[in-house]
Amino acid sequence: MSVLFLFWMVALSLQLTNAARNYFDATGEETQVWAKEGGQALLPCYLSSQKLESSWRQLYQGLTLRWVQHESSSHRKRRLILKVDPSGIKKWSRSMMHRLSIWDAGLLRGNFSLLINPLLTGDAGIYEMLVKYGSSVWYCQVKLGVVSVTANPPGPLVELGAVKLTCNCTRSEKPTKIRWFHAGLPLPTTGRFIFQDQVLLISRSFGNDSGTWLCQLIFADGEIISSTYELRVIGFAEKTIPVVYTAAGSDAHLPCILNYKPLDYGISDVAVHWKHMGRREATSSHGNERDFSLYLPAVGPEDAGQYLCGVTIQGTTIMQNVTLAIMTVIRSSEGTAVTEGSHLMLTCNLSYHTGQERFHWHKLGSILMESVSKKAEVLRPTLEISPVSLSDAGTWECQVYGPDEMLGSVRHHLEITAAQVSSSEPVTPIEIIFGLMAAFIVFVISVLALAHVRKRVTSPTFPALDMMVAATLPGKKGKVGDQEEKVLQMEY
Repeated sequence: MSVLFLFWMVALSLQLTNAARNYFDATGEETQVWAKEGGQALLPCYLSSQKLESSWRQLYQGLTLRWVQHESSSHRKRRLILKVDPSGIKKWSRSMMHRLSIWDAGLLRGNFSLLINPLLTGDAGIYEMLVKYGSSVWYCQVKLGVVSVTANPPGPLVELGAVKLTCNCTRSEKPTKIRWFHAGLPLPTTGRFIFQDQVLLISRSFGNDSGTWLCQLIFADGEIISSTYELRVIGFAEKTIPVVYTAAGSDAHLPCILNYKPLDYGISDVAVHWKHMGRREATSSHGNERDFSLYLPAVGPEDAGQYLCGVTIQGTTIMQNVTLAIMTVIRSSEGTAVTEGSHLMLTCNLSYHTGQERFHWHKLGSILMESVSKKAEVLRPTLEISPVSLSDAGTWECQVYGPDEMLGSVRHHLEITAAQVSSSEPVTPIEIIFGLMAAFIVFVISVLALAHVRKRVTSPTFPALDMMVAATLPGKKGKVGDQEEKVLQMEY
C-alpha cells in the first residue's frame, strides 16, 4: 500500500513539474492585468515560439483547453468558464457565455488568450488556463484587476451643475496618493475642484469640462493603476462671448449652439428665450436640436447691442451673451456724389470695439491705391483720398480683421462728378491771337460773300430794271428825267 502511494506521489510530482515547465515556456511568469469596468479585458496566454515549432503538428490534430476562474472568496474553489474539446466543440459558463470569446485560428498558432467584453467588477480574480495534448500540458495564470471611475449623478450634466467622480479598483490596499488629470493636464488644488480621498468633487461644471478625466492610484509598492471617465456637460459650444460683425442692411445670425444634442441623452424638450438687452422685445421657442441661433433680417444701427440667449434643460437655465456690432461707412462730404478734385475721407464705423481690430480698405475690381500708406491700410478705420479723381468712382470695401481671422466687411458705393470750368478764369495771349485770327477770317469771308451777292443783283442781263427804278422816283426832273422819258418812249 505504501509502495503504491509512493508511486502516485512521484507521478503527480512529475506531472506538476512538467506543467510548470511548460507554463514558464508559454508565459514566463504570472501575468497581472488591469482593465476598465465596462470595457474589455484580454487575458493573455501564448505558447513560446520554441514550443510552437515542436508541437505544431500535435496542436493541429486536436487539443483540450480549459479556462477556469477562482472564486474571490476562496482560491480553492474554481469555476469552469470555457472548455474546448478535441473535436472543436466549445462549452461556456452560462453566466459569462455572451461576454467571452477566443480566437479559433489562434489556437493552432499557440494563442490561447481569452477576451472578456464588457468587463464587470465581479470579474476580478485569478484565471487559469490549461491546454492538454497527449502527454504535453501548458499552463497559464492571469490575475485580473478591475478599475473604474464612476460619476454621481450619472449621465450628462447640465452646465453649472455639480458632480462627484470616484476612482476605485479591486486591489485590497488603499492607495498612498491619487492624481487627477483633465485633457492631459493636472488639476489645480484650489478653485471649484475639491479632493476627498478617492473622490473628486466638481462644484460647478462648464461646457469645456467635457472630455476625458483620468485618475491615477499610486500604491506603496510603486504600482500605478489608471482609469478614465468620459464626462459630458451640456453647455454652449462657444468657448468665449461671441461678437458678430454685420454690415448695415445685411442679415445677421446670432449663435446659440449647444455642444451636445439633448435628444441623444433622452432629453426631448428644451426651452429657448432670446432677449435684446435694454429692450422689451424677446422671442421664445421649443425644440430638441442643438442650434438655436437667432436670425435678424436687414439689421440697422438700432439693432446693435447685447443679446441674451437662455436655454432651459431639465429645469436648469444656462445663458450666453452675444454682441451684435453694426458696420457702417461714414463719408466726410454730404450729398450723393463727390466732386472731382475735392478731399474725401471714408471711415469704417463699428458700433462695438474690442481694441484689437485691424482695417483694410480696397476698391472692388482693382488693387489698393498706392497713395494710401500701409499704416492707414491695416491700423486706421479711415481712408483718405486727396485729390479725388474720376477713377475713384465705384464700390469700396472695408474689411475688419481680428487677431486670427476676418470679422466682417462693409461696402460703400462712391459717385464722382466732373469739375466745371469757371468763365472768370484769365485768358492767355495764345487764346487772344487765335481769337483775332478767327475774327479776321470771319470778316474776310463776310465781305466776299456780300460782294458776290451784290454782283448777282446788278447783273447786265436786265439793264432796263435800273432805268425803271430811276424813272419812278418822285420830284426828280431835268435832263435825267427827260432822258428817262425818251428811253421809255423808245421802249414802246
